Amino acid sequence: MDEGMLRLLSTSLFLVLAIPATAQKPQIFDVSNVVVGAQRISTLYLYAVGKWSDAGEHIGPMSTEIQCYKSLGFCNVANARTQSDGEANASLDMFDILRWDGNEIIAVDSSPTCVVTTLRVDLVTKGITLSFADKMSKDPLCKGFGNLPTAVLWGEKDYLEDYIKNRNAEKH
Repeated sequence: MDEGMLRLLSTSLFLVLAIPATAQKPQIFDVSNVVVGAQRISTLYLYAVGKWSDAGEHIGPMSTEIQCYKSLGFCNVANARTQSDGEANASLDMFDILRWDGNEIIAVDSSPTCVVTTLRVDLVTKGITLSFADKMSKDPLCKGFGNLPTAVLWGEKDYLEDYIKNRNAEKH
């Protein structure tokens, strides 16, 4: 192991140990009252930043940004992802808020042909997940889309743990 790699590993290990236990939480998580738009609409607002647990190793720790507006009834989720061919892409998805209470936000995107995507924000634990369910479609191309694993929005600690785990796996 060269000196640079050893230094990177020891620094990463230090950061993992030095960062407080915030596993499975986004890097940034803020719920505030804001005023938006030309009509100056007052609303409760969620802003979160992190990395989806399934986004791929070449995607950075702040590759997803979530903005939810309670009074307007929607969430925007901007993502950077790596495709199977190694190319990166970006997406902006819009979710309709079904529920926003003191414990959680539940929002869905049912616009894709085959799948309904559910965004769940736990306001108590500050955890955010993205899950998928098949639509009742007779289209044979739609089979299995709802079987995708649930993704969790990670923060820096989760990102570093995954990075170290992947580097250790490469050595073996």
